[in-house]
Amino acid sequence: MIWNPFKKKETAPEQQPTQQEPSSIADKLEKEIDALPDMFKQQLKDPKVKERFMNIARRMEADGVNFKSIRQMKKWMKEHETELRAEGNPEQPHVETVVHEGPRIGRNDPCPCGSGKKYKKCCGVGK
Repeated sequence: MIWNPFKKKETAPEQQPTQQEPSSIADKLEKEIDALPDMFKQQLKDPKVKERFMNIARRMEADGVNFKSIRQMKKWMKEHETELRAEGNPEQPHVETVVHEGPRIGRNDPCPCGSGKKYKKCCGVGK
C-alpha cells in the first residue's frame, strides 16, 4: 500500500484511561488500606476484622457519607455508636465455675472406688 498524503488521518477510537476509578466500595477500601501503617494492615488481614470493616463502610456509603470528610465520618460514627458497639461485642456465654456437689472425702474415710482401703492410701496418694 502506498502512502497517501491527501487522505485524512483516521482517528483512533477513544481509549479508556488505563487508571480507572475503583467502582465498588471494596476496591476503594483496598486502595486505602495500602496507605495505612503496618500495624493496621496486620489487623485487617484477619477476615473477621476485614468483613466488619467492609460492612461498616457499606453502611456509611448507603447513608451518603463522604469518605474524604473526616467530620462526616465522625458524625456518622457518633450517631451509630450503640449499634456498632453491639455488633462488635456479641454476647459471650457466661462461664460458670465448676462446683463439686458431693460430700467431701476425709483422708481417713474409706475410698469411694470400693477397694476398702483408706482414701489416703488409695486414690488420695499425693494429694
